[in-house]
Amino acid sequence: MVEILQRKLQDVPILEVVADEHRYQATPLVVFYHGWRSEKELVLTQARKLAQKNIRVILPDAMNHGQRQQPVSTLPSMTFWNSIQGNLAEFQLIIDFYRQRHLILNDQIGVGGYSMGGMTTGALLTQHPEIKAATIIMGTPNLNAYAQLVREHAAKHHLYLPDDMQQLTSWIDYYDLNRHPETINHRPLLFWHGTDDERIPYAQSRDFFDRIQPQPYAEQVAFITGYQAKHLVKIPLMEKIANFFDYYLTD
Repeated sequence: MVEILQRKLQDVPILEVVADEHRYQATPLVVFYHGWRSEKELVLTQARKLAQKNIRVILPDAMNHGQRQQPVSTLPSMTFWNSIQGNLAEFQLIIDFYRQRHLILNDQIGVGGYSMGGMTTGALLTQHPEIKAATIIMGTPNLNAYAQLVREHAAKHHLYLPDDMQQLTSWIDYYDLNRHPETINHRPLLFWHGTDDERIPYAQSRDFFDRIQPQPYAEQVAFITGYQAKHLVKIPLMEKIANFFDYYLTD
């Protein structure tokens, strides 16, 4: 049986999803991030499938989402980038909480996410070598390319963006996996992206994968194409994600 525990780490609401027999035992740990305008409860099916593999799963609400819901800024993507930046700032808080309670088995830490959560995952890989395995699901690893698309969309539709929007979000440069692919550093990384994704271009993920594939640091990077698939995760994919973390994080 899988338990769902509600916690609040400082101001971060999380759900901890774990098999009841492992609640007080050290297990591999996966932090899994939801997408834009979603919330932690909407990734519970994925979390349950991971918990059935004897993995402790942490589902945070990103800033401006779920229990932290706030109005979206009228500046295109401003709230979006703030939400990702919040995920990045709060990741260590989550890890430290479970480390201090000796609940992470052999420091086996995984990270994954859908859409905005996948973009969070790629960004975390650039700064956190303690992550042992990761999944980027329908989220681009090329943050700057996506930011450029948003700016072009705003200009095309005559939406106000400040001229220095790129500078205002310049922190992206340090967390853009496309700019720092060597930080993958031989770690297992699974991509999934649908060819007909209407929100985040399939080509941004696929082009990144094709470019890094010959490099030694990318020897454990895999890419699954969802042919004619849109911006949606279905149950068989959730099972693949659970099997991936089971293979790389558990004995």
